[in-house]
Amino acid sequence: MKSYLSLAWKQLKAEKITSLLILCALLLSTIATTAAGASVGILQSLRIRQAAGFNGNRYATFHQLTEAQRKQLSGDARLTDVGSLIQIGNCRLGSSSLTLFLREYCGNSLDAYPSIGILREGHLPSGAGEIALSEDALQYLAPGAGVGDTLTLTLSVSLKTDDQPPFEYTFPFTITGILENDYLGYASGTMTAVAGRGTAAALLPERYLLYSTNFKTKTTGDFQAIIDSLAEQLTLDKENIQYNWVLLDAMGMDYAEKGEGDAGNGFPFMAAACILVGSLVLLASGLVIYNILKVSVSRKIREYGTLRAIGGDRRQLYALVTLQLLLLFVIALPPGSLLGTLSAKGILLAATGLLNPDLFLAGSTQQLHTAITGSRTGTMLPILAGIGITLFFSLIAAFPAARYASRVSPVEAMSGHAAVIKRAHRKTGKIRCFEAFYARLNMSRSRGRTAITILSIVMSITVYVALQSFSGLLDTSRAVQEMHLGDYAVTNETAGFRPAAVKELQEREEVAALYTTKLSVYTWDAGGHFPLRLDFTLQSWEAFQIAGIDSGRLESYLPGLSAQTKEALRNGTACLVKNPIPFSFDGQETAFTQLKAGDTLTVNGTPLQVAGIVSTPVTINNAGYINGIQILVSDSLYDTLTGKDSYSEIYPVLYGEEKADAFEKWLQEWCDSNPGSHWLSYRQSDAQLAKSFEQITLLSWGLILFIGLIGLLNIINTVYTSIHTRVNEIGIQRAIGMSAGSLYRTFLWEGAYYGLIASGIGAVTSWLCTFFVHAAAAEAWQLPPFPLIPVLQASLVSVLACLLSTAFPLRSLTRMNIVTTIRSIE
Repeated sequence: MKSYLSLAWKQLKAEKITSLLILCALLLSTIATTAAGASVGILQSLRIRQAAGFNGNRYATFHQLTEAQRKQLSGDARLTDVGSLIQIGNCRLGSSSLTLFLREYCGNSLDAYPSIGILREGHLPSGAGEIALSEDALQYLAPGAGVGDTLTLTLSVSLKTDDQPPFEYTFPFTITGILENDYLGYASGTMTAVAGRGTAAALLPERYLLYSTNFKTKTTGDFQAIIDSLAEQLTLDKENIQYNWVLLDAMGMDYAEKGEGDAGNGFPFMAAACILVGSLVLLASGLVIYNILKVSVSRKIREYGTLRAIGGDRRQLYALVTLQLLLLFVIALPPGSLLGTLSAKGILLAATGLLNPDLFLAGSTQQLHTAITGSRTGTMLPILAGIGITLFFSLIAAFPAARYASRVSPVEAMSGHAAVIKRAHRKTGKIRCFEAFYARLNMSRSRGRTAITILSIVMSITVYVALQSFSGLLDTSRAVQEMHLGDYAVTNETAGFRPAAVKELQEREEVAALYTTKLSVYTWDAGGHFPLRLDFTLQSWEAFQIAGIDSGRLESYLPGLSAQTKEALRNGTACLVKNPIPFSFDGQETAFTQLKAGDTLTVNGTPLQVAGIVSTPVTINNAGYINGIQILVSDSLYDTLTGKDSYSEIYPVLYGEEKADAFEKWLQEWCDSNPGSHWLSYRQSDAQLAKSFEQITLLSWGLILFIGLIGLLNIINTVYTSIHTRVNEIGIQRAIGMSAGSLYRTFLWEGAYYGLIASGIGAVTSWLCTFFVHAAAAEAWQLPPFPLIPVLQASLVSVLACLLSTAFPLRSLTRMNIVTTIRSIE
């Protein structure tokens, strides 16, 4: 005797359309989860590639290493991609605020800086005295010079902590190559030139032949422990350890100097958002599966009643319904997993084929495609996760239908009165549009089916909006862009800018906002006297700096300040403090002054309370920080403390790019009328950073549109199921005289109601999802702006999908014979 479970396959074959609809829902769910999991790996790889281009493909750098220390580091088994360079010297680029750093890269160490060594003309230097530099740097130093010409540079080199003046020298270098312009260094005021092998040994005294060694760790979980162990082995001071924070934050790695606000920039928050969105996709698919199974079980209620009457128990009915789902899942599994994996890479490969590979630091489109196909999607984890999650959600969706089948009474089921119809109290009124009224009546007659249909559409809208809300988490360039203020930096290091001149600049029609900085640096004179009256004693090597910045910037310099503290900063009774950078000399830590929040200090007779301690000093012209105490005060308090009102540096922000060229022409004339002034544009660097993110945004849009398509198909699937399961009802309506046109309008009204109601609910749920994603990224509860455009886009598409998925099945049903539709089982 055959097992009762063989009935599962027979029922699936008997109800072909219902089985096909469930199969479609399972297939779409498997494709969605597998594609989402695979895309996380691809997007993370590209995000890391973007971050590596900003500050080097390295985790950390140890500075001022001897030859023996460099070799010890290179031979450490815990490290990989170890490479070293030597600082040859630096010089100012003309009258700009940019500094050119000349470095000799040992071995293949230049490979760690993919944005530096890209040649436009000539070849990289190979011998002592040869140099390669970018075209824009060359324009500052020797306009018109090219490959083969001689470039004479006056360079200065010093140690990080040095008790001797910098070593200065002049040397004629031979230009062997012109590099591609790289504007990323504008944010920090630096540009890089490459020197040939042996240049350092030929030009520098022995005390300056020290290495900066870059490396990665083979494992990331114990990164900081390895750093600490290496520093101890090499007896390396903390100030000689540099972390590549852009790349480390992108990878979500922990390190000693990680700021409190950095956690939100890591990829784990995007992964968390992916989990949220994936759950919504699965819930939408699960609702479709539940809807179809519930209808299927309801239509086979007499069969289940018969099974119960001949001895079938609830456990067997559970197994029967579950087995039907598992059979369909096994059919959907192979094509769903394969299509999900291929679509994830296929979408991104198709998108990148239209883009400039240089933006992803690849030499060609083929290299970029290789990076994508070789990314971490090759593991089975995303595929297995997609399969397991889809199966889990599908079984959950099938549980209510199986429970319903197992609880049916044999007597009621076989008598044909499984459903009890209760007539609700009706209100009489004028019917203005019969089709709209009948559509509302149909929706209220089957509230469960209506709720499931609307929920499926709501999930699709929410998924679409939520996917867009976390796309900004992919951007690793945000932190680099925050390294500078405004679109320009206008500097005068001599007399400064008079307030009248700054007001003239601020009143230009192109200027939307203007940030300002005033800075005075005070040091001990030769006789041991200090020019300011302070109520505490500085160390002999410490300077005292007063930085005056505009009030809005001052309040935001240290996040988390109370309203009372902000008011104290504004009215000039409080200040922020940057403490000296501690260092050691001959193995002994040097004594230094240290203030803390809550302390009180007096400057020229004015008492100030320390409102907080900042980690980043205010500097002018991208210059280095003169070690000591720096206080940050309001613009007006600066004038009181110093007796000066001149601005050291100003940062204009333009309304847009339309009039930038005209503004720059006027700005040059304005600087010429203020002797000692010069300006630097950040437009090119911001454009390069923004374009880098634009490309990743396009790739993520491929995923957004793909999952949006799945949501659209789920809407069609749900609405089609809602109509198809009412074939008998439609036949009866036509039999009693309803025309095909009226039937069309009824179901079109019903589809419109589905879409409009779901759009309203979806707008709220998508805003809530956006709220949680923004909170995760910022690590603070904050109300994001309402995503109006994405909601309108998703709502419009959802309404159109409802109307279209209503129209097409009705067209085929209205062509069927009325008797056939009434007698139809499927």
